[in-house]
Amino acid sequence: MTDNRMEDIKKELQYIDVDRREDFPPVPEGMRYIHFYGGKKNYRAYIAPESISRADFMEQYPEYVPEQNRPIYENNGIIVRADPKFPCPGFYIFGLSKTYRAFDLLDDVTFLRYSFILKKAKEGMRKELGLNYAHLLSNEKSDIFVNVHFWLVPVEGTTSPDLLDFDVKGYLKSFAPKKEMNKILEYNEKMREYFKRIDLVKLDNELYAKLIKRGDDKCI
Repeated sequence: MTDNRMEDIKKELQYIDVDRREDFPPVPEGMRYIHFYGGKKNYRAYIAPESISRADFMEQYPEYVPEQNRPIYENNGIIVRADPKFPCPGFYIFGLSKTYRAFDLLDDVTFLRYSFILKKAKEGMRKELGLNYAHLLSNEKSDIFVNVHFWLVPVEGTTSPDLLDFDVKGYLKSFAPKKEMNKILEYNEKMREYFKRIDLVKLDNELYAKLIKRGDDKCI
């Protein structure tokens, strides 16, 4: 995309705040809503070109990403942040800067790093947040705006409902933005500190180097 085109898009950027997601008015033709929980009410939607995905929006407009949804971990193409749609404390989304339509299309090195970071995040949730259980979900569909990603959906307490019996969307919609905001920010900071304490960037980079070397050795 040209610099002039990007400037034109940024000049068009506006937002709408509502108490409920269903209160958003019809989107203008050729545009779409990129919404987050928060704002002056419960939800804020930015009016963006219909050609832009949520992931691209957050990359191109980092200044509009609210504090609670800024990355808690970002390194070499893997990004972890609180999910921007549902204000469930400890609900984290693991995304990729490069677009993949399904997780089997990831290169092996990225997938193994992805798995490692998921494990370390879950360790942090248990040790720092007291979240003993979480469901690991992935999202794949043909929508051009969807990049493959994983979620860790935390379940409070010492037991966890079977995933097949778990109304995930109903559970996530039960959390209110204003009520949960401080807890989300607190959890994010605890997770950032945990990642720093274990030096996750270093561990991640070391794993990457080992996997690349192993792949090169196999080619000899």
